[in-house]
Amino acid sequence: MTRRSPWKVAGVAVGVLVYALICWTLIGRGMVSHGEEETGGSADMATVKTCEEIGPLSIAGIGYYWVCDIEVRPYSSRSSEKVVAARSFPDELTPADIGKSVRVKELGRYYARDFKSDLPWWSVVPPVVGVVGLGLFAHWRRNKRFRKPVDEQPAATPLSLSSVRPLGGVAAPEGLPVTASRTVTPNDWSSAKFWRICGLLFVVAVISGIVGFTAGRGTELREATLTIAAIGVLSPAWLWFCTPARWKKANWCTTFTVSVEGIRWFRRDKATFEVGWEDLRELRLTTVTDGRRTLRMIDFFPFDEDFAKRHRTLKGLWEIGANLDGRPLPPVVNGYRIPEAFSDAAFAEIRAAMTMIRPDRLSEYRGIPQNAVAS
Repeated sequence: MTRRSPWKVAGVAVGVLVYALICWTLIGRGMVSHGEEETGGSADMATVKTCEEIGPLSIAGIGYYWVCDIEVRPYSSRSSEKVVAARSFPDELTPADIGKSVRVKELGRYYARDFKSDLPWWSVVPPVVGVVGLGLFAHWRRNKRFRKPVDEQPAATPLSLSSVRPLGGVAAPEGLPVTASRTVTPNDWSSAKFWRICGLLFVVAVISGIVGFTAGRGTELREATLTIAAIGVLSPAWLWFCTPARWKKANWCTTFTVSVEGIRWFRRDKATFEVGWEDLRELRLTTVTDGRRTLRMIDFFPFDEDFAKRHRTLKGLWEIGANLDGRPLPPVVNGYRIPEAFSDAAFAEIRAAMTMIRPDRLSEYRGIPQNAVAS
């Protein structure tokens, strides 16, 4: 099994953090009102007292901004002397407004000018593009590793296969409950990967917490850094909701199930099938690595040649090919291949399920492309 370099993981984490800060800054800049000031209707009135420049990190993101202390007279208290002390949102007011009376509106804990404005497109496009781009990249990366061979069959990379777990030799257990089963998603996370990511976020949280507690009480820098610290400290909780383990029961999630009855593969709008153990001779777990990339595949083999006639929905999976880092690998012969690359954690789940439910049908192989040097 290959492991991703800790420096590469740290680089990805830093890149995501920098991108998040950039998006945060753009949204903060977009929230600053610029446009035509309202002149009619009800509005709170504020008198600007003093202003100070804050930075380099605040509620508005990265940069230096003016924040002013103001006295706000709510519209509902026109007949009284009620005045509320508050602060303006970064760069809504400047020292040029000191002593002036301006129309304002509430913006969370802050006040902003009463302008007719919405978030500009340039402040929301980067976060949206980032989320969409991440989804497309994940889809492309997954699909490029498993592709059906083209009509002109490409030259497959020769493999050197070695048996890790030979087929047979272990009898199937008796007395298992009919509900015994295990469902995995192909991209299941291992506990090591989960806590590695949480650890990186926790380090960021500790640094942000130190900066926050050393900053002045009540300042925007303290609020921003303590918010980042809280997000990092709570990462095990919210990150758990983002892992594939939470998606297994969703009707849109791709899943593979091993049960007492057989195996089941579900992919929405694509291949979905169930095969009983009475039709299966072997379920093979194959791991292929070239020292840099690892590809984990699940193949299964029927007992008889009439299987294809009874399960015509599996025609598209017959001898499907796979790619390892752009190199085509040999297709499975006289069998079927699940059209998805599996993570190491998913493989471990399937291996454990097969060992418990049908060890007599389980085999496992490890392969190395012969034109690659094993590490």
